[in-house]
Amino acid sequence: RVRRLMPAGLVVVAVTLLLGALFMPPASDEQRALARSAMAVAFFGSNVFFFQKTGGYFDDPSFSLPLLHTWSLAIEEQYYLIWPLLMVLVFFFSRAPRAGGSMRMRVISALGIMLLASLALCIVTTPEHHNAAFYLLPARVWEFAIGGIVGLMSAAAYARLLRWAEGLAVLGLALIVYSVLALDHRTPFPGWAAILPVFGTASLIVGLTANEHGLVRRALASRPMVFIGLLSYSWYLWHWPLLSIYRIYNLGAQNLGHNALIIVLALGLAWLSFVWIERPIRLHRPWFFGQVRSTLFAGLGISLATLIMAGGLWTWRSHQRTLEKYRPVLEARSDLPPYQKDCSPPETWQQGALAREKCIHGPDRTHPKVLLWGDSHADHMMPMVMAALPDVAVYQLTMAGCIPIIGYDSRAASVLKFCPEFNRRVLQEISDLKANGLEGVVISARWPSYLWHQSIALVEQQGGSVEADAKKLALARADMQGSLDTMLSTLESIGVRVAVIAPTPEMIYSPPKCIALRGESYCNVQRKINEIFLEDTTTALSEVINRHSNTHLVQLMNFFCDEQTCYAVRNGNILYFDSNHITATTSRDLGRYLASELNWLRN
Repeated sequence: RVRRLMPAGLVVVAVTLLLGALFMPPASDEQRALARSAMAVAFFGSNVFFFQKTGGYFDDPSFSLPLLHTWSLAIEEQYYLIWPLLMVLVFFFSRAPRAGGSMRMRVISALGIMLLASLALCIVTTPEHHNAAFYLLPARVWEFAIGGIVGLMSAAAYARLLRWAEGLAVLGLALIVYSVLALDHRTPFPGWAAILPVFGTASLIVGLTANEHGLVRRALASRPMVFIGLLSYSWYLWHWPLLSIYRIYNLGAQNLGHNALIIVLALGLAWLSFVWIERPIRLHRPWFFGQVRSTLFAGLGISLATLIMAGGLWTWRSHQRTLEKYRPVLEARSDLPPYQKDCSPPETWQQGALAREKCIHGPDRTHPKVLLWGDSHADHMMPMVMAALPDVAVYQLTMAGCIPIIGYDSRAASVLKFCPEFNRRVLQEISDLKANGLEGVVISARWPSYLWHQSIALVEQQGGSVEADAKKLALARADMQGSLDTMLSTLESIGVRVAVIAPTPEMIYSPPKCIALRGESYCNVQRKINEIFLEDTTTALSEVINRHSNTHLVQLMNFFCDEQTCYAVRNGNILYFDSNHITATTSRDLGRYLASELNWLRN
């Protein structure tokens, strides 16, 4: 394994770290994540790192992790460490004869037990614990076990399958092709879906082995296919880091033509790696790779070299953080909503009562006058409300991903399953607090996303419209309006005033990343783009709100935009910490700008 994997891997990791230092946003979390993932790669633990790193609401998307693909290498090496130990135990506790055939059957039996247990675990854990099923070894052992069973089948067993061989090969190839075409990001994976490519591969190998003269085998044994097979490991190593770092530098924008060129470049680098690194070390075993002991020490040296290089990127990032030119970028990245940890994640309310003590801020905290309700776009408005109403206590009840509309919260796009219960409890809290002096409610959300409108970041980066079909948009709009109308009537009957915050203008690119790589002017957005993006949602809200005398729609566009441009920076301060969430400083400035409108909540 050391000779086969680590030398080429070292070169790719070294180049990836260098590219990360040059083309990733300076002093960024992406650079830190790359350095940490390289440290995990050094000792084949990257699957555990990515299990912990990916999957959360505010986590980086997968394209920002250039070494993400190494999770499979880590699982492979973990299996190769555990498997021999399991075999030692199988033979130690087995009293059967030690003849080759008997030992083979014992190993196959052990593999069969591992297959069934691991596959069951994989299927059970995928729906609720997707990351664990995907990244961690226990739910993936069954795939190795199938390979082991196929590899341990005797020549006699293959001979008996001769008449079925071509059918098995065709079936296996068909399952693989179907998996490529049919499985996508919406498919729960691995789970049941992984059975198709895994069993398809096993069926293909069995068919090709049982009949060496079949049509499928001759096709796959053609020189171009064998050439690709020889380069497959190095191509696997090179393709994702290059695609990832290019897309990071391109601020997340996709370009199919550029991606195709990068894939071809990766194939060229794979050929160089194969000719100069892989094949010489595997076949000729030069230098320290000649003997077992020296090879193991060479592997340890490669791991230490990887750690040192990762430390180099970490040091470079730390140096960049001291440079004055990156100060506004660093401030924007850390200028987050102040109460997000205590007042927004699910844990704060699922464990019991809503967190009044931690989430009411301002004078006389026992008698909140205003309550803020919504998703993460309400969370980033908390400093705004506090700045606009400095003399009253404000109570924040927000939940990322939950639209604050009862009745629509189980049908909207992308909402989380616990939103209906959370919203029900917030409405009950409003009713209870009215007798204690509550006067007004501020409701804010990323409204367009719940009406199936894609963000301008996605639309503009993809180079065209990716809207849902018109029928789906119309149905969502009507459904949302009906539920909002009912809920506003309920709030009116309770006796509170309601300020609904209109959608926040959004950016195409995350301003801190964009400004660090390209400069301010590149990161601004034409006002017209935001007006088109927000028009339908704002109109849908207005039509309902205008029917309720106790409700007011608060517009934000003129704060962020002049007649032509929506800005990423004002007076040296970056306004957003990502493409659609504003910084706490921006939120406070917005509160002072909207103070008269929000004071309407208090008569």
